Amino acid sequence: MRRWVTTMAVGVSAAVVLTGLGGAAHAQAPLTGPAEALRSQLAENRGVTMSEVTTWWEVGDKVSYRKKIRAEFGKGMVTATDIRDVPSTDVPEPAPRFLTFKGRRYCQGWICPAPEGKTWVLSSEKEKIRPFLESGGIDLANPDTLRAVLATAEARHAGGVYDGTRTTVYRGTLTFGELYKVSPAFRDQHGGKAPTGKYAKKELSWRLWLGRDQLVRRVRTSWPERLGQRLITNLRDARLTGWGAKTDIAVPSDDETAGRDDWRDSPA
Repeated sequence: MRRWVTTMAVGVSAAVVLTGLGGAAHAQAPLTGPAEALRSQLAENRGVTMSEVTTWWEVGDKVSYRKKIRAEFGKGMVTATDIRDVPSTDVPEPAPRFLTFKGRRYCQGWICPAPEGKTWVLSSEKEKIRPFLESGGIDLANPDTLRAVLATAEARHAGGVYDGTRTTVYRGTLTFGELYKVSPAFRDQHGGKAPTGKYAKKELSWRLWLGRDQLVRRVRTSWPERLGQRLITNLRDARLTGWGAKTDIAVPSDDETAGRDDWRDSPA
């Protein structure tokens, strides 16, 4: 199980997506709704930080994998993300870290070891690469996605205090097919190919905690995965802090960056 989970963790890391830093959101007056509140945050050189725990379990075994994400906004979208795996017994050292910008992704750590004298590896350079702030496939920096997901809410009730604000938690379900239609991040994860058959009908259970300012402070998603005769449950639990913090995720310089052809072999 642990060998399979480590492979999955690498896949999750390499499929990357986002984070940010924080503090100014609390002073703002509440806006008319979550989508509008989110849109007001997508300003130049502002961002948010997200801590996410992914857990896989089946009968008799359970493993968790953690990462920290910083997202930078600008012009109504995510312009950069800095994603770091949190070291654990299931993540080899040095823990991977990814910087993603439009058209480019850089990495460091055991998954993409750089040659001597270099700090980063330019792991991907493709026009289709885009940074996202997502958890469980829900595009958390897309107002239209947020509005569409909340429209499937089946119930709401008082939540706890997160990031210094009391929250209301909404919960519901939607299928992978429905999520594909409303979430650009989910579409990118699937290479632009819509889910079909039983996979499209698979249900994602979700919960969103919204603060008094209508910004997301926590998101929890879960869905089942069948591998042969094994039933694996996937759970993602992410907490967002510091909406509106000044953020500057810098592009690595050429002097500190190696290209794909310069990668050295990973240590045995």
